[in-house]
Amino acid sequence: MGFFSRKSSDFPTDNAILPSRSPISSMTDSEGPPPIAQIFKLPPEILQQILSYLDVQHLVSLFRVCRDLKIHAEEDRLWIDLLKPHIPHYDFHNSPHPAPSFCNLYLTHHPYWFLPRHKIWFSDDAYNGKLILIKFDAQKGSIEGYQLTAERPRAHAEAWSYKPSVIIHHINPRVYASTEDPVLSLPYSTKPHHRGTSAWIRSNGGSSEGQFGAWSLSNEPHMLVGRANQKINASLLLSRNLPLPTSNALSVSVWPPRTIPDMPRVRSSNSSSDKFASRGHRPNTLEEISQTTFRLRTWSHFMQGMAALGVRIGEEVSTWSTLSEDLYKPTKEKPYQGIFVGDYASHGCEFLLVLQTEQAPDRRARTVPNQDQEDTERDRPSNYIRAVLAALRDELVSEDELEEMADQGHMTVDVKGAVHVQAPRVEPNVSDGNGDYVVHKGAIEAIKLTGDVNVPRGEHTFIADDIGPAGTIRIAHERPFRGARVVRSRGHVAARGFRNDEFVPSQLFLVSPDLLAQYWLPFGHISFYKRIDIDELLQAATNNRSACE
Repeated sequence: MGFFSRKSSDFPTDNAILPSRSPISSMTDSEGPPPIAQIFKLPPEILQQILSYLDVQHLVSLFRVCRDLKIHAEEDRLWIDLLKPHIPHYDFHNSPHPAPSFCNLYLTHHPYWFLPRHKIWFSDDAYNGKLILIKFDAQKGSIEGYQLTAERPRAHAEAWSYKPSVIIHHINPRVYASTEDPVLSLPYSTKPHHRGTSAWIRSNGGSSEGQFGAWSLSNEPHMLVGRANQKINASLLLSRNLPLPTSNALSVSVWPPRTIPDMPRVRSSNSSSDKFASRGHRPNTLEEISQTTFRLRTWSHFMQGMAALGVRIGEEVSTWSTLSEDLYKPTKEKPYQGIFVGDYASHGCEFLLVLQTEQAPDRRARTVPNQDQEDTERDRPSNYIRAVLAALRDELVSEDELEEMADQGHMTVDVKGAVHVQAPRVEPNVSDGNGDYVVHKGAIEAIKLTGDVNVPRGEHTFIADDIGPAGTIRIAHERPFRGARVVRSRGHVAARGFRNDEFVPSQLFLVSPDLLAQYWLPFGHISFYKRIDIDELLQAATNNRSACE
């Protein structure tokens, strides 16, 4: 997968930072005149072209060979090419300010450039989680992460003309990155964040081990985050990916959750008894550094001198993961996938990852074992069936509405209580409004990136098992859904603390690739989900910072 591949310019290809013998310096051992002098007979442009094929490790090793090669290896053009993959064009300036050179700027934040490169990160904080955008701040030369916030104005409600007993909740949330109180902040410093990195530019050699050992990669860069009066301290922990057999074991708590496919995983924050203080959770070499996850340790100091005494109030560790762009960038074949913001009533707005997959997960499959369910429940009716019957029993839906579900192909219940699933109706594909026809096939899964005390982050919030003809109910003709494809879906609900979770019958309105609506049948209301543009939000954050400064 292209998301996991790395160019040689991103990271070293072996473990040693300072090889005991440089590839160039070793050439001087052969008989005859030193060939190093012959290199400088090449035109400077040719020499620069040769050096452009070296990775960061070997560029730095040239610093030790001789003064002239050091000058060539520090050439800005080389380091600009190394920086550009990590910084969007709207954040890349022609000046390395506040650093004296692009080489110095790169080495200051190495090996943390993967943070702004992947832009979006979400955490495993209990129930709610957090979603942040990480960017390079060219004004300060720092790497900063801002929490994504959705402010919900007063919702406008109206009765649904198709069924007046159902209420439609219209919202248009204001989504922005909170630049005033960063969640993560790696400031520019003349000293690199890791002690081991400073060894790269020493003229007399590197560390005692001659490599980026655990003693340097276990270092946690300290930062002050949040507003100035909050006195929140944080440190950043590098992580390493779990082997596939371990990450696939359901007994192991991992992050990102297994609901999100094709991502490397690490242990989640609740799986460490010592809050990841041991070296076993840390990378020992550059190659072991996870490029898709990291951890944050946060705590508070309320009194002067507490830091010197090592007293930390409310220390917590959160684990963060990014998302592959392949999962949220829409394509012609998968126009609905992306990151959306939706309305969850009293819980406020929450962020979702909408996936288009070949097949939806099994109705009984669980990504995390539920301790409240006994093994004997495997032989009982599925959660989906029991949810409908419970809804009827509790009068959350009327008998007429249950009849309507049956007409739409959900199910029939005979006099003996036996459940029979009806054959669904088949509808044709519909136009996208531009004269082209969108081929609808596969499933849609909506996974919470931020959650609430009922259905937490990392869990499905709704699933449409088939958006093709087999799962289509109708094409809507009423306002505000005129032209929308309506497909069968199931919504995820639970009691507080994610207890007794069930999937209840619902309908998903595919209004447009940028706008979805979910009809929660048992509760008689429809809520909207709107796509957000990550690059647009990052540019807005850049403009906001520039205006403030």
